[in-house]
Amino acid sequence: MRPTILVNCDVEMDAVRNRQRLSLLAAYVDVVAEAGGRPVIVSPTLPLELLREQVDCCDGALFVGSAQDYPPAWYGEAPRPETQAMNPPRADADRELARTALARGLPVLGICGGHQLLNLACGGRLIQHLPQAAAHTGGKSHPIAIRGGRILRELFGEGRIEVNSWHHQAVPPDGLGQGLVATAFADDGTIEALEGTAPSRFLLGVQWHPERSPDPEHRRQLLGALIRAAAARTRG
Repeated sequence: MRPTILVNCDVEMDAVRNRQRLSLLAAYVDVVAEAGGRPVIVSPTLPLELLREQVDCCDGALFVGSAQDYPPAWYGEAPRPETQAMNPPRADADRELARTALARGLPVLGICGGHQLLNLACGGRLIQHLPQAAAHTGGKSHPIAIRGGRILRELFGEGRIEVNSWHHQAVPPDGLGQGLVATAFADDGTIEALEGTAPSRFLLGVQWHPERSPDPEHRRQLLGALIRAAAARTRG
């Protein structure tokens, strides 16, 4: 059986009908299915207790971001002018889902804002707006260096790969969450990946967007690693 992978999503107001609706790029669920998983989209409108139950029903989790930013108040800062406030129900639900998934020991992959969410859920901070943000927005392609860690080295080797960028925030080197280590870096020093330090745990955050990569093998390798870890957990 395919392992069940939780996927978070956004909630927004339909201005015409004055109703809430869920929003998620189809590519996220497509890449989970392509890699052999069964995606389950979890609504941020659910009560916190039901969100926790949803985590318990899944074998792994994929956390994705949005066009908005997580609250700087989470890490003790006032918002900068460039910070775009995320819908509070979405932000609160994401934090509860991430904390629960981490506490339950689920294999977890975070993509872009999901990578940032993992750092926040582990008690870390964010750079609210990169001084070099223009180099990391609009889908620009650039190389990163993989150094240390385990998961990315096993997938791609300890060297350089090409990735894409759609972000203006990042994890600061002095603001890593507990139990996390930076394992990939852009040439300007921006942290591009985080991994959990526990040797037997699949916990990976990547700042780039594998679901938008033109290289199908790159997508399969990253998402496949999550699916294999989730499948192994069900067998265990």
